[in-house]
Amino acid sequence: MDRIKDKVTIITGAGSGIGRATALRFGAEGAIVVVTDIRASTAAATAEEINKEGGRAISMAVDCGVESQLKDMIDNTIAQFGRIDVLYNNAIKTADMQKKSDDNFLEFDRSTFYDIVDVNVLGGVLASKCVIPYMIKQGGGVILFTSSCSSLGGDVAQFSYGASKAMVNWYVQTIATTFGKQGIRCNAILPGVIQTPSQKAWSTPEMDKEFLDLQNVPRLGLPEDIAALALFLASDESSYINGTHYRCDGGMTAGVPFVPLMRKLLLPQKAKETNE
Repeated sequence: MDRIKDKVTIITGAGSGIGRATALRFGAEGAIVVVTDIRASTAAATAEEINKEGGRAISMAVDCGVESQLKDMIDNTIAQFGRIDVLYNNAIKTADMQKKSDDNFLEFDRSTFYDIVDVNVLGGVLASKCVIPYMIKQGGGVILFTSSCSSLGGDVAQFSYGASKAMVNWYVQTIATTFGKQGIRCNAILPGVIQTPSQKAWSTPEMDKEFLDLQNVPRLGLPEDIAALALFLASDESSYINGTHYRCDGGMTAGVPFVPLMRKLLLPQKAKETNE
């Protein structure tokens, strides 16, 4: 408890899923949490839950695709609390939120790409631009981004989303390199399959079974798993860590791609031969 006591933290996209779980965990650990979300009602609900549990939180409605709202988010937090110790750029946009899908490369849509990049990349980059001068003045701070394991390789869908997260990875290292000497740490969390409300909305039991086969742990991920890693990276325990991409994917990317095939086909055959 109290691992980030009295640290003023901003979390975007904190009305549900990973952002909500992280806000609740930060509140339980003594942080002053500024809960932001594009939906005022869900941000308020998360903040209310933190306060009911004895924590300290306020909420703001923020569209991370609008630079003026990001600037207001930073300036209003400074006006109220005098400092910002942690900025967690967690808000995302996917093709599921768009009018056009992103799963056919031959129908790649320019507007979908830019809409996703506006939030997933520029939302965090511009928020960081606004907060860094304050962090330098106060002697340092922590900036976190939610990236994705989709950034690590090619895909057959999510052509804009995966590219946006690869861009996030570059900016994380660039912010760390540019401002690390001035006490600012910037790291990324790369979730795998996390059972957020949005994941549950599009996945099926059959898909979850196949996802589980890809893991090297016996379950799928939870938002609280990401919150735990975010807490470590926001705390002084990680003070020597900067510019790093942390995978939190149940070991999904640890093995060679044909491991699931080996488990299904080769290992049962070897076990049969051993028992004969």
